[in-house]
Amino acid sequence: MAKDLLIKYLQGDYTEEEFDQLFLWIKEESQTMDGKAVIKEVWDEFEPEVGPQGKIRYERVLDKVHRYINIDQSTNKFKKEKGRRKKRILTIVTRVAAALLPPVLALLIYTNLPEKQYADNLNNLEVTAPSGSRLHIELGDGTKVWLNNSTVLKYPYRFTGNTRKVSLSGEAYFEVAHNSKIPFIVETDHVTVKATGTSFNVSSYPGDHIVETTLIEGRVILFRKSAGQEIRTMSPAECVAFDPENNKYVVEKANTEKNIAWKDGLLVFQRDPIAKVARKLERWYNIDVEFTSEEIKRLTYTATFSTETLSQALELMALATPVSYTLIPGEKSPDGSFSKQKLVIGLKNK
Repeated sequence: MAKDLLIKYLQGDYTEEEFDQLFLWIKEESQTMDGKAVIKEVWDEFEPEVGPQGKIRYERVLDKVHRYINIDQSTNKFKKEKGRRKKRILTIVTRVAAALLPPVLALLIYTNLPEKQYADNLNNLEVTAPSGSRLHIELGDGTKVWLNNSTVLKYPYRFTGNTRKVSLSGEAYFEVAHNSKIPFIVETDHVTVKATGTSFNVSSYPGDHIVETTLIEGRVILFRKSAGQEIRTMSPAECVAFDPENNKYVVEKANTEKNIAWKDGLLVFQRDPIAKVARKLERWYNIDVEFTSEEIKRLTYTATFSTETLSQALELMALATPVSYTLIPGEKSPDGSFSKQKLVIGLKNK
């Protein structure tokens, strides 16, 4: 049964119930002799030609894996929660676990193999924060990373060579472990951020026309990725908004608390254009937004959300601005899944 669950997960063909079963099996049985045999058998089927690589201690890595996904903490939450709140938290934690499982599963397979069989591609780990979720992980060098919703981070399990390089699509806040000899590199589609030990935020979502970098402390150097051209050496409390299409940038004094509030579960707007507000609402609540006119996008909005539901957030926006809204429920597909809700924003009738 465990073998079938592992294979179905690796093939991307599994139900929510099957994922829960696999998650429980990893927690309770993956360290047993039978568990290791199952992982070895699955590995042989998926990676028949594996080259040798240096040995990693199983106990040390697996301990880090279990702390990494906070299994015990999540389990305790499940036991304490009741009713609808229990179901909501279970859903959130399950979504987070689903995002973290691919690198975790890679490590489990990697560390359960015989001494001379190891994966060649452990340096290509990937973690995703789905829409409506945020994640916090720690990289192999001790760098701490917070991922905002709809964000993908690619990174190696262990940094080697003369750089520490990761790839980002979306938004992330980094607290880089200091190493003056080995710079930390964040690559996005259009901008490369270079640091040695510092705290900064990068927002580079696909579809956004601007890449924003906010420096909290330390120093970073921005480069245009396509040409390797230096854009700017940033100072603390600066925000650089780079337009890759026109190769131009704007430097502003950053409201650092606002720009990184998302990592603490806060959605903050301060005279932000409704168009920008809408993009953040889409990712925060996993919805699609449409406007009935271009005029609406130029309106500005100020608010702070934390635990508000989508309906509550929209009611507050309608009270504070001259907009109306219609929320269209998602439609059920033949496979039982639902499409995203659609939010239509228009102007109030005078």
